[in-house]
Amino acid sequence: MGQTYSNCEIIVVDDGSTDSTLAILAEYGEKIRVIRQQNRGSACARNAGVAAAHGEWIAFLDADDIWLPEKTAKQIASCGEFAISHTDSVCFGETLEHELLRSSFEPPYAGKVLKQLLVINFITNSTVMVRRDVFNRFGGFDETYVTCEDWALWLRICAENELGYLSDPVVRYRFHKKSKSTMSRRTLIARLRILDEAFAPGGVGEVHARMRSPALASAYQVTSHFAADAGDWRFALSCAANSLRYRPSDVRTWKNLLKAALIPLGVAY
Repeated sequence: MGQTYSNCEIIVVDDGSTDSTLAILAEYGEKIRVIRQQNRGSACARNAGVAAAHGEWIAFLDADDIWLPEKTAKQIASCGEFAISHTDSVCFGETLEHELLRSSFEPPYAGKVLKQLLVINFITNSTVMVRRDVFNRFGGFDETYVTCEDWALWLRICAENELGYLSDPVVRYRFHKKSKSTMSRRTLIARLRILDEAFAPGGVGEVHARMRSPALASAYQVTSHFAADAGDWRFALSCAANSLRYRPSDVRTWKNLLKAALIPLGVAY
């Protein structure tokens, strides 16, 4: 991890790997703690790591992402007054023509962000730092989700806490084909479930009922984009149409709809 902040506890959760992960981890010796479990998904793996931690702060690093050396030190210094914070990041990977800042295409919200967070999950998991007692008080990640469990937790936490933000891009977030192709259908199910729970009586979004339509439009629009990019044009068209039901004037969705319709004709998305 190579952080300039030395007071770090590194816990690696091996969620049922079948490759050479354990042998690689053994090379680090006592510098890290390894928890091995049967494959139970990312929510369970993260919860297991937090349960084993002793520090005041918890931060997450997914397997494909990279922290820059000053990430921890800068985030604690800049956002230590907040119960939860996130940072800007550099997006890279095989599906991108060039590297770009997350903040260049998604607003870096901070402060009281519940309304914005209901519409879209703009918090990248590997940029998050959260107080361990706050994480535990809100129940950690819901292990009944197979994806999007982080969004569900951020909503619960940010309903009662302000969100800190570090504008330095101290995380490198990797885009890859798997994240777009195999996940689009099941992530839509998870997104719709999260919104159903959020806007239900007693949910965190109950007081922001007017945000339900833009939130649903966004869920379908994002899914349409990823489905089309993966070549799943029928599903992309269906999602775009549903998005327009809730936000008929959205230019991006109309573009998605048109580009998805052209895929069967051999026009690349």
